[in-house]
Order: sequence, then structure tokens, then C-alpha cells
Amino acid sequence: MKRKITYADLDELNGEPIGKPGAPVKLDFLPSPEQVRQTLRTVKVTVSLAPASLDYYRRQARRRGEKPAEIMRRILQAHALAEA
Repeated sequence: MKRKITYADLDELNGEPIGKPGAPVKLDFLPSPEQVRQTLRTVKVTVSLAPASLDYYRRQARRRGEKPAEIMRRILQAHALAEA
């Protein structure tokens, strides 16, 4: 790096004004806790699957580096939203 960066020269960061030097910089890029809670809300159920179905989801999960339950949850959610 040839040129030294002087941060006092910057007027804004990520579209937000920085303010006076030494003032705290507020970067609001994380979702609110309410939004996170809504996406994580689940209900636990017990499902009986055929061995062939379970093997299929396990193979898919291994290929994608996920858990079989996550794949099944997304499929069920997509089906429910498509029907609504």
C-alpha cells in the first residue's frame, strides 16, 4: 500500500455520515431481534418416514453439508406457501 489512508478525510461510511472525529459510528446492518425470532420459530413434530425417503434426504444433506431436517423443513415450508 503506497498511500496512507486518513480516516478523518472520510465524510461517510456505508452511506451513513460519520460525524466528528471521535464520535461513535453506528452501523445498522444486523436484523432486529424480533425479525430473527420470527425466522427461527418452529414447532417440534414426530414424523414416520419410509427408509427410502430418509435415505434420500440424508444423501441430499450430505451433498449440501446440511442436516436432513433442514431440507425437509424448507420443502414443507415451500409447499405450504405455494398452497396459501
